[in-house]
Amino acid sequence: MKNKNVLITGGTSGMGKGAAMRLAKLGARLLLVGHNQSKGEAALADIIATSGNERVAYARADLSVLAEMRRLAEFTRVHFDRLDALVHAAGGVFPSKRLLTEDGVEFSFALQFLARFVLTGELYEQLVVAADPKVVSLAGGGTVSGELDFDNLNGETGYRWHRAIAKDARANDLLTLEQIDQYPGITFYNYGPGFVLTNTVMRNAAARIFFKTLARPLTRSPESAADDIVMLLTGDYPSGLYDKRLQRNDPPIWADEAARKRLWDYGIQLATRTAQEPAKPVSAET
Repeated sequence: MKNKNVLITGGTSGMGKGAAMRLAKLGARLLLVGHNQSKGEAALADIIATSGNERVAYARADLSVLAEMRRLAEFTRVHFDRLDALVHAAGGVFPSKRLLTEDGVEFSFALQFLARFVLTGELYEQLVVAADPKVVSLAGGGTVSGELDFDNLNGETGYRWHRAIAKDARANDLLTLEQIDQYPGITFYNYGPGFVLTNTVMRNAAARIFFKTLARPLTRSPESAADDIVMLLTGDYPSGLYDKRLQRNDPPIWADEAARKRLWDYGIQLATRTAQEPAKPVSAET
């Protein structure tokens, strides 16, 4: 990773920061993204002091908002002439109630699907000129069973935090599979880290109870998951869906070409909407 340019969303805490620390020690040039300025500056100072690598920068952005996604993409294009790796680690936010962004998109879906859809597309030209570009998304990895409910992508009915997690994971699996086809020349991974005890998990009361009781034997640290992210970036793994054992999983049966195209078209619909435009379920004809 020496002298490689890496953008990490959610790089100021949890798995993102853990990966950033390891990559900084390997000599990478990093751009970390987070929405909290003071937290971002503190993470930046910590990584530079610990790694001894001063080629680390921080950019503040709220990646649940379309305008901020595009502002970050433009900043990245100015900051890097090429992008060797893009790590989508921003996420893991579990609102107990359904929240809409200013664009009218359910908050967790905007952060954990739409931002990844938009940023990867906006930065394609910077990625494809790199020698071996890689994109890593954190969510799913083929580990969440069940089909994606296309009539409830924006969480219009029956919203629950755990349902939002599962929906976003399935959407990321489908998105990664379609990106592999849409963007040749780039290696794509969707990585399911399992039950990771991040700060965002601990802030949600229901999630905290679940992770510290029933799921406790299955939980792992952010540092452990960060090691896997670096393994994907430095290893010779083919594109696909990966779990916490770095085992490549087969795509779900329901994730056929029609489903991938349907979600892709819905991503375009959301990405081109105007603020406050009502969100609509994606129809079977889309």
